[in-house]
Amino acid sequence: MASPWQILRAGGLPLVTEAAPSRPTATELAQAARAAIALAPAGRDAEALVAFLAAWRHHWPASYRAAFAPDPEDPGAGGVDAWAAAQAVDVDRYLKLRRIAIAHLATIL
Repeated sequence: MASPWQILRAGGLPLVTEAAPSRPTATELAQAARAAIALAPAGRDAEALVAFLAAWRHHWPASYRAAFAPDPEDPGAGGVDAWAAAQAVDVDRYLKLRRIAIAHLATIL
């Protein structure tokens, strides 16, 4: 079974790590993002995930809202967005990572 990071990498997360063997769906990406956030990423992992989520949210907002729809067991996009907003990110690095994520997400979403 692929780790959350492998699933996200297969979906276009701009991070050097092994990718899952197949392209994930939007639902699988959302589940992997929530699982990765639960692991309390820091540093480059957190920066890459913040950029990836921002790219998805800004360029495919309907897909993002649907994938992170509220669930009684999960805070939904609000929790994901709050986590992303709380991360300290280098602005220049963020922009570069976001552009990479947009290019990869465009092939999936």
